[in-house]
Amino acid sequence: MKYDADSFRAENQQEIIRREAMISQESVFRRYALEKKLISHVTAGNYEQAIRVLDSFSDNPDDYADLIARIPNDPARRLRYFGSLLNTMLRVSLLSSQIPVMHIHIVATHFGILLEDAPIEYLREEHILHRIIEAYCYYAGEFNGTPYSDTVSKITDYIIFHINEDLSLHQIAEAFHFSPAYVNRILKKETGCTTIQYIKRSRIFLSKTLLHFGDLTITDIAVSVGYSDCNYFCRVFKQLEGISPMQFRQIHGERIL
Repeated sequence: MKYDADSFRAENQQEIIRREAMISQESVFRRYALEKKLISHVTAGNYEQAIRVLDSFSDNPDDYADLIARIPNDPARRLRYFGSLLNTMLRVSLLSSQIPVMHIHIVATHFGILLEDAPIEYLREEHILHRIIEAYCYYAGEFNGTPYSDTVSKITDYIIFHINEDLSLHQIAEAFHFSPAYVNRILKKETGCTTIQYIKRSRIFLSKTLLHFGDLTITDIAVSVGYSDCNYFCRVFKQLEGISPMQFRQIHGERIL
């Protein structure tokens, strides 16, 4: 059978009109207003307020009548789909924040895999929508503050993308054709850390993200964040966090807050 693009587009538009006709203008405006409010709370790291918005949204079926119309008889599939929409919406909304993209990527990928593969009973028992908001609020709160300048943002992004390498101040300076003293000065001014301190802090924070999400061994995590010596990684982690990586995983598991 030959594919008819014009016919498909026409049928698709008719289907959109049919389904959209089931939604009132008021509910459309309410839904988008709630989504904007939810994003604003998450980007500010306000978990409790974000959950209240989500719960008010969930209590009123009119707010997602289009989703029900699209997937009318499959609540389990609707939960996965709505979770994926929420995960994507928050991932994109936080890209302009100070949160390093590697953290956003790990969190988004973790929940993307869960929503695709986990048994629906697990997603319900774990209140997956709350968990998604919890994670993004945590990172938004951790990196809340005045946005970095373009130059410092580029340097910090470079550090994160090369975090598993043997990074040095001179390597970073050469990558941007700056003097080492200049890189150190502007990083210290905007982040409060010297270059070496920022690298160490970034490595440990990224390791915490990996400890939260995934089953990597402590050795694998150490290598992933740039420490070839696992024992040294554990010493640095304990120095900054007060506990060992294993203790951190045992205490927090996949819980963020």
